[in-house]
Amino acid sequence: MGVLRIVIALLCAGGVFFAASAVCGEQETYRVGVPLSLGICERQQDGQYRGFAVDVWREIALRSGLKYNLEVCDSAPDCNSKFFSGGLDIVLLGIAPSRKTAQMAVFSRPYFISGLRIMAIDKLHDRFLDDIEALSALYSPIVMQSALVFIVFVFMFGNIVWLLERKGDSSISRNYKKGIMEAMWCVLAIKTTIGFGDVVPRNSHARLLSILIWLIGLLLIDLITAEVVSEFSANKVKSTIVGIEDLKGKKIAVVNDNIAISELKKIGADVIVKPTLEMAYGELKAKKVDAAAFYAGVISGYVKKASEDGLFVKVIPGREDNRYVSIAIKRNTLLKDPALPGKINHTLDDMYEDGYLSFLKSKWLEAQGSSF
Repeated sequence: MGVLRIVIALLCAGGVFFAASAVCGEQETYRVGVPLSLGICERQQDGQYRGFAVDVWREIALRSGLKYNLEVCDSAPDCNSKFFSGGLDIVLLGIAPSRKTAQMAVFSRPYFISGLRIMAIDKLHDRFLDDIEALSALYSPIVMQSALVFIVFVFMFGNIVWLLERKGDSSISRNYKKGIMEAMWCVLAIKTTIGFGDVVPRNSHARLLSILIWLIGLLLIDLITAEVVSEFSANKVKSTIVGIEDLKGKKIAVVNDNIAISELKKIGADVIVKPTLEMAYGELKAKKVDAAAFYAGVISGYVKKASEDGLFVKVIPGREDNRYVSIAIKRNTLLKDPALPGKINHTLDDMYEDGYLSFLKSKWLEAQGSSF
């Protein structure tokens, strides 16, 4: 009887041990992904990663007692790919809630509200660059047509003057090849009202023609000048980006994000897709594009970087100003811990109420149009 009690006690103890082991086994180590981006996730000098999203998750994990391994992706699309292929359990930023994504993920409450921002070179601080771009108006069809009319006018009246002046005592040669150049020079001098006096018409008919050339020249030069100035001014206005509507026809660098690409294409922008935000910024820095598209929060870091690189930039808000940023949690992760979304949401609520979220935003994202 005593032996039986000992056996039963050992079995109970073993059951408790295995139950405890099972409970402990439920404490998963989650694979958490975050895209590498200024202000969101930055590599520090000590090799550690810090940033708004990283610090938000560290505080959530600390308060909720979650274990995790942080995996830094090159870009948001890279994180998305790893998440949907099974390489990550949680992604902190970059996956937007939708019918499609909801089939594989559940989302926390939004911990940040972002919006599309356009960073463009501020040409008001670079007058020389602005004027150089505006000079492209000289190659416009209107200006080229005006120049052609001017040349035809000089050539046509040059031939008439040569025909009238080739006989008699004249400063215009009788030889056509030499004489036509002298006659055209005479017409040009009369037309522009300069009158150098080295070549002048002596024939009475040629002098009467000179009056006509002078009158038509005044009118033609005024018209050509007006066309050039008008085209120059219009081109200068077109090259300046003031609002979102000015992006039509402009080259805009953007990371591979369907929402941003769709919005820019609706405007009529020439979208240049780049794998990472760094590459999009690099295109703007090299002045290969007119502007680069970022999301609020991220853009503050690149504005600072542009200032360090000696670039004068300005930020233009997009049309769709609100994009709710949530933490994406893979659905099969909930099989082991169904309470995980509740833990994360509860912690986010606490962080919002005690002001820690606001502290992290002011620390990492500053005040570049972001809000919660």
